[in-house]
Amino acid sequence: MAKLGENAVKKYLESKGLKVEKIPEREIKTVDFAVHSKTGLAFYLEEKTLEPGSLEWKRIDPIYNTIARHVYEAVKQFKSVNPARRVPNVLSLTNLDPARDVNDLFTALTGQAITRSGKIVKLEKFGGEAEDLTLIDLYLWFDGEELSGHIWEDEAKPNYEAVLKKLLQL
Repeated sequence: MAKLGENAVKKYLESKGLKVEKIPEREIKTVDFAVHSKTGLAFYLEEKTLEPGSLEWKRIDPIYNTIARHVYEAVKQFKSVNPARRVPNVLSLTNLDPARDVNDLFTALTGQAITRSGKIVKLEKFGGEAEDLTLIDLYLWFDGEELSGHIWEDEAKPNYEAVLKKLLQL
């Protein structure tokens, strides 16, 4: 199923006029893609696919933990390819589980959940190593093949948000 996510993201990026180069798998973990604009390397992108969750009621692995594991795995991959952030790092999550949405990504990143009434509540268990999260400049959320949301890192380098907004037409 990971290929489905990679293909959806590649198709989206190419629709924005970007050249997507698959980075070959190696012993050292790397990201999935180097993405190029007309002027050269624009950013690195790692794609993670969120499979449908288990229906086992006894399983204690909430949606947030699954997303957090993917995020921290991606952080390690970005550290091996672009630790100094010479170009932006983008993490794309392709969601195949109808029980998840981009708000679950927000919760996994911040440890805060949004209730149906719009109130934000703190969840004790979630959050993470905030300094590691600053390595990722932008999170893209795909539901199947469609981009349905995105979240910016507060600590993104000053011009990275503007560059990515323009390239991705966000």
